[in-house]
Amino acid sequence: MEKKIINKKPGKKKRIILIVAGILVILVLIFPFLLNIYLKNKLPQLVNEKTPYQISLKDFDLNLFKGDISANAIHIKTKQTTDPAVTQINGDIKSLRIQNFGIWNAIFNKSYHIKNVQLIDPNVKIALGKPKEKKDSVQKKINFGVENILVTNGNISVKDKNRKDLVNGKNVNINLTEIKLSENASKLPIAFKNFKIDAHDLLITVNDFYQIYATKIDAKNKQLHISEFHLKPIESPALYNAKNVFDLKINQLSAEDFSINQDSLIIENAKFVKPQLIVTSTHKKEVKENPKEVNLKIGIRNLDFGQGSVLIQQRDKTKIASVDNFHLNLKDIVFDKKTVKEKIPFAFSTHNIEFENIYFKSDPLQAVNIRKITSDNADILIDDIEFKALGKSSAKDLFNIRSRKVEILNNTSKFAGQQLQLQLEKINVHHPEIEIISASHKKKAPEKKHNATPDLLAHLGALHIIDGTFIQRKDGKQKLKVDNFNVTLNSVTTNKDILRESIPFHIKSQLITANKIDVDAGKYYRLKVDHIKNTGKQTVAANFAFLPKYSRAEFNRLIAVEEDLYTIKAKSIVITDKNSTLGSKTSIDLDHIIFDGIDCNIYHDLAPPDDIGVRYMFSKKLRDVKFPLYIKQIDIKNSKLAYEEVAEKAKIPGKLTFGDFNATIKNVNSAKMKGKPTLVKVDSNFNFFGDAPTDVRWQFDVANKNDDYAINGTIKNLSVDNANLFVRPYLNVSLDGQIQYLKFDYKGNSNQIGGNFYFKYTDMHVNFLNKNTGKERKVLSAIANIFVKNDSKGEPNHVEVDVKRDPNKSFFNTLWQGIMEGLKKYLI
Repeated sequence: MEKKIINKKPGKKKRIILIVAGILVILVLIFPFLLNIYLKNKLPQLVNEKTPYQISLKDFDLNLFKGDISANAIHIKTKQTTDPAVTQINGDIKSLRIQNFGIWNAIFNKSYHIKNVQLIDPNVKIALGKPKEKKDSVQKKINFGVENILVTNGNISVKDKNRKDLVNGKNVNINLTEIKLSENASKLPIAFKNFKIDAHDLLITVNDFYQIYATKIDAKNKQLHISEFHLKPIESPALYNAKNVFDLKINQLSAEDFSINQDSLIIENAKFVKPQLIVTSTHKKEVKENPKEVNLKIGIRNLDFGQGSVLIQQRDKTKIASVDNFHLNLKDIVFDKKTVKEKIPFAFSTHNIEFENIYFKSDPLQAVNIRKITSDNADILIDDIEFKALGKSSAKDLFNIRSRKVEILNNTSKFAGQQLQLQLEKINVHHPEIEIISASHKKKAPEKKHNATPDLLAHLGALHIIDGTFIQRKDGKQKLKVDNFNVTLNSVTTNKDILRESIPFHIKSQLITANKIDVDAGKYYRLKVDHIKNTGKQTVAANFAFLPKYSRAEFNRLIAVEEDLYTIKAKSIVITDKNSTLGSKTSIDLDHIIFDGIDCNIYHDLAPPDDIGVRYMFSKKLRDVKFPLYIKQIDIKNSKLAYEEVAEKAKIPGKLTFGDFNATIKNVNSAKMKGKPTLVKVDSNFNFFGDAPTDVRWQFDVANKNDDYAINGTIKNLSVDNANLFVRPYLNVSLDGQIQYLKFDYKGNSNQIGGNFYFKYTDMHVNFLNKNTGKERKVLSAIANIFVKNDSKGEPNHVEVDVKRDPNKSFFNTLWQGIMEGLKKYLI
């Protein structure tokens, strides 16, 4: 009996355990159903009791197992509260459907993923609350995702914590499928497989500085159409962390056959109708950079802008630049992580553009107007371009430049990395009219800082300037005028190294021609040339003229002291260059200059006060040239010179003439070119007074600071009648007889001239004249001729000449004084 009692006790415990376990299993199995029933009946009440919101709805249904939630006739509003952190919600939703919401995941793992969300006729206004500040708190990212969204006929308004509009939309219809969100900032934040969007009066705040408006958006079946798109700045330009603020309006925007995912946006055709862009400068030279590596590809097969306009302005609305009407078409556009690093952050294959009525200010006093620019792939055509001066300036040169047409042909330029590679086949500039208005009080330009040379590689096949005119004015007066100039430059190249040179480009060959050049050459002269031609190494000028602006009488009234008046003409001048450079390191290295047909007249009146300024020797004048100068040879051919000097009370001017003048001058230099000779040699021959054959040889060393020189010459068969033209007004004497020759062999420096003088003559008589009346003083003449040697028989002995140079007189005056001194010693 005792054993049986002991066996029964364990069996009873098992039954109890089984009963309890069964009850628990039953509770576990029926709890979700009970919870589902409870929430289905109590959840709206719990929301009303436990949250700041008042909600009413119909037909609420909740399925915890499937994660489905549905309700109809939903109305929600925020209870009255003074807590600014509470988000204000007020609105109605006709129907809400949520499918496959992982409720258990949301409760236990805080992961919120929904298969489908459907909103029917939502009419909701939301004003976000101000977030509460939590010290040393790190906000965790919410794991949230919706795979498919359907919104039908919605009216939505969302405002931020400051009650500024974030999102507004009327009649909003959205259907997005297979949505994928990206946490990678370098990619698109959202992607979807299929979409359909239809909305009116849409507003989206992009950030604190820009909003997007559109009166209508319609997107479906890979088609997008937006009406009256507007990217609008919403703050003062001074507040932007950018150099420019953009305001863009587009009348119609459309995109066809496009696909979008997290890595790329591909569009077959994109069209913008009447885009209007306003760019406002913030006047900020530097802004904070926020670089991000772009890992996104945008491809557009065909992009078209039509009837567009652009306005660029200062913060005070002053216009800087504008385009009234433009059309732009680009093909095969690619924007990706490679192109974004280039100077132009996208690539394209072909283009077609047309701009009308272009205006921009290059600085406050200069503006550019262009009637039209067209470009079809490689060619750019510019019609009626004008670079125009705005107002006047006494401190800065201004320009007025016009051209009927500019053609830029076969342009294949591009950026390779950071290097700009300019590749142009030809540029034609038709009928340019160039006017420079020079500053009367030009400020000295500040010294340029040695900035880094631009990374540039350029090649221009040819530049043609066709039938241009050029005028320079200063203080309302014309300083330079050139008619009908033409320029052809072939194979123009430059690069980073060439840009550092004085002339920042190289030219393979060139041809420059111009007609009717008129230059204001200073206070008293004008320089004129009928025609000039330059081929790079050779320049030819025809009918050169250096002419006085005034008559001799007017000139004498204008000058303060004695001064020569020049009239110089030449049939042609030919200059052959060897290795000259211009610019900051100017160096003139010429091989040959030929003057043909010079007609030079020098007039000097002794009536004005003496010029007491020091007249330097030619060697010093050349030595004082600031830059290296070397001319291997100068030839003067078929020329004539005349020197006229009017002595006080003389009735006619004294005159020296040099006919059939020819000269060869070698080694003209400034003693600054290494390796070049510094000894200048002059070998000339001419007919003195038109009928006396004359040879003169002259040499001096520019490097010799004593200004030593040597000069010798021979004059044969000099007519005394011609000699009297100069002797009579100077010495108040006239000569009779015959002169067979005179010779001189002199040496000198800046202080004196001297040497041997030879004179051969026959039947020589001297007639003294009255200074006032010019009549012969017979008694004095008779007495003087008793002492005059009438004839020089055989080869005459030389006389020694030693004349101190007047530093206020020219070299040629000193030479003439030396000759006159020799004559005196022979005749008297």
